[in-house]
Amino acid sequence: MAKTRGKTAISWLSAAAIAVLCAAPVSAGSDDLITTAVKRFFLARADVRCHLLSAPAAMVVTGGYVQARNALIRATGSMAALNGYLDKARDAADQIPCASPQLQALASDASNAYRTFSVQMHLALPGARSTWLGERSFGDQDAWRLVQYQTSAGGDAALGLYGTLDDNRFVVMAHFADGASPYAAHLLVRDASIVTTGRINSAPFGLSNDVPAGFSDGSALTFLASDSSTASVILKPHIDTNAAGFSLSGDYVGKQEPVETLRFDFPTRAWRAIAQLDPREDIVVAFDFRDGTRYARFEVGDFITGLGYVRMPSPYAKGT
Repeated sequence: MAKTRGKTAISWLSAAAIAVLCAAPVSAGSDDLITTAVKRFFLARADVRCHLLSAPAAMVVTGGYVQARNALIRATGSMAALNGYLDKARDAADQIPCASPQLQALASDASNAYRTFSVQMHLALPGARSTWLGERSFGDQDAWRLVQYQTSAGGDAALGLYGTLDDNRFVVMAHFADGASPYAAHLLVRDASIVTTGRINSAPFGLSNDVPAGFSDGSALTFLASDSSTASVILKPHIDTNAAGFSLSGDYVGKQEPVETLRFDFPTRAWRAIAQLDPREDIVVAFDFRDGTRYARFEVGDFITGLGYVRMPSPYAKGT
């Protein structure tokens, strides 16, 4: 199998003629995932030198590579199956002439795929245990633009980008079942320069008074919230219901209404640290109360791909 897979990847690099469908769903088969990741990596690398793509399209192709890489990690448990092919793709991308008809065709197909992707108003990026949801509709209204929800008996929390498409912030919002109000919050992210391998925590998500495993030895980066406020926001994913409040599956959902939440804004420099993580590991929000700290875990997943989706310019704006 490994021999066949290697021939597929190498022969593709020699031809450099298969389109990069940066918005296409990632296949579950590991061979297909390798091919998809190599294609996207190759084009993103070549474009740095050749500038064949618009800046937004290049950003999405890079995000598409990350998505394919993450899917492969979830499927196989590591990057080992991909690393050798990325080295070959890097060498090929650094050597191929920018005027190559094959590269030009590859970039053209990616640009066409980007234009299709840019009009997609909703995006779901499921991970191993949770999902990032992207939203681009009604761009001038304040809303969750990229969000992961966590619901537990202790309360509800949501992490992501909130605001309009043109003006959003990296925030966490939470509502605690006991009515308590934290006075501060900070985001904990594994420091990849100190701990090179992330811990995969299979424990159920939920608020906890205990520091999550892997975040108690001082090896995590800490990003303090710069601002706090209150907001009335829905902290759970929307579920379609009938007039009586029942979902299509017959479960009673009831009213889905905003709740009073506490909002904390985090610095966007945390994104660079998050980008270095295994998609299966967690980032942690620590809420500080007068009587102690409560912790909420969120799966890294395809957060970086979601960022690219939200930050695309509107296809309907002048000049895009």
